[in-house]
Amino acid sequence: MFVLFVVAMLCSAAVSGLHMMQTRVRIQAAAEDMLNTVLNARTEALRREKRISICVAAISSDAGASVAPAETPARCAGANAVQAVNSWQQGWLVFEDDNSNGMWDAGEILLMQHASLKLPITARGNTTVNRYVSFGASGRSLALNGAFQAGTLTFCEHLAKASPGWLLVVNAVGRPRLEKTQISECP
Repeated sequence: MFVLFVVAMLCSAAVSGLHMMQTRVRIQAAAEDMLNTVLNARTEALRREKRISICVAAISSDAGASVAPAETPARCAGANAVQAVNSWQQGWLVFEDDNSNGMWDAGEILLMQHASLKLPITARGNTTVNRYVSFGASGRSLALNGAFQAGTLTFCEHLAKASPGWLLVVNAVGRPRLEKTQISECP
């Protein structure tokens, strides 16, 4: 009986460790997906010599729930949407932003759609990149008013405290990089 108890304890510890490792891999994969998206958007801006933007996908339901895990987003979250629900885990769109408004409008070419990220991943941007990242024809990151856009997107385990996470940093010239970090509190 004692041997069975010890085996059960070891199995439960192994399952818990495996779950934590799986969550960390999902967070890293989400951060790398966004890094690839940002790199591709910057490349497309240079190649097409046009402004290319990436926007946070809009919430699909009126109830405030995020986009369903396998759902492909069809529009950008509006500028006056509540910040608490404006998060990159809802998915994102990449498009030619002909009118430089950070929103995918009728007539603008859609280059890519990314489905929402699965829980327990949280992906949030700071104030400058909380709803869009945009690149001008020269490949520089640009705010809607034409000033440079630099910011950080944080990828972490939802509601975790003192857990590993990833930062996607877009600098003033539009070059993105990933940094592994310890997140004190993930929203």
